[in-house]
Amino acid sequence: MLTSLAALAIVLAPPEPIPIKPSDTDPAITQFNDPHLIYLNPEAKKRNELLIFLPGTNGKPGGTNLFCQTAADLGYNVLALAYPTDIPATTARNSEDPNAFENFRLEIIEGRDLWSGIEVSQTDSIENRLTKALQYLSRTRPTENWNQFLDAKSNLNWSKIAVSGHSQGGGHAALIATKHKVARVVMTGAPKDFDRAKKAPAAWYKKRATPPSAFFAFNHMLDRQGCDYSEQLLNLEELGLNAFGEPAVVDKLKPPYNHSRMLFTNFEGSSTDSRQAHSTVIGDRITPKDESGNPVFRSVWIYMLTKSTKPSK
Repeated sequence: MLTSLAALAIVLAPPEPIPIKPSDTDPAITQFNDPHLIYLNPEAKKRNELLIFLPGTNGKPGGTNLFCQTAADLGYNVLALAYPTDIPATTARNSEDPNAFENFRLEIIEGRDLWSGIEVSQTDSIENRLTKALQYLSRTRPTENWNQFLDAKSNLNWSKIAVSGHSQGGGHAALIATKHKVARVVMTGAPKDFDRAKKAPAAWYKKRATPPSAFFAFNHMLDRQGCDYSEQLLNLEELGLNAFGEPAVVDKLKPPYNHSRMLFTNFEGSSTDSRQAHSTVIGDRITPKDESGNPVFRSVWIYMLTKSTKPSK
């Protein structure tokens, strides 16, 4: 008999993503106007939580449909957000300013002028784009209850929002969670902010609004984009994730992966190129599939999306 977790691994009825142009949600948005994508599964039991997905550098919504559909199958309202992704976070890694990474990311997240290497207005910020998208969806698709993710003043209701992302987007998700108490954080190929000047994790990892028990990271051991495996571990430890057990290599374990928050794979082994490894954990085109065409890492994604955010006893 299938366990409940195994049963969830069966694709129920993957929804077709629904495109929403950012400029339709806010006429002031005139660039980075590739559509946001929303995912819903009307047959799934509703979680009454929003999962936002933030693509990585030069990424657009649509490259991680399998992950986003998995979240929809689990009852999330899912929104893959289009936002400015054209400048990599690594531009900040050699700075002598200990707050360089944080300022780079906050300019993209909040639209404040904090980092000289980029120009992101408040209009184009992640927070404005997300707010305007939810206001638009609340008006145009009222039966789907998007309004629950906004408070009485139409501001973001972070307590009902799970933040996720890949690469640069995973780093943004983590930083958002240090500023706001969110429902959950799911990072893939991230977080990569390793300060080269100090040879240490970025300073912002020590800040807390969301407890470490709500953070989950899934990385490839051969991924050297931004930082290597040993530096990646230091980043995760700085977030406090080592309090929940040793890193878990999912290739050798079954859910719940010793309840670890630090998940790794070594698929397909030592010959794997770093760029390929970086996307293997989530990218539609490259993530491994089984004989039925289902993603091998679907059980890992389900674990990160459903594991209790309370510390294991």
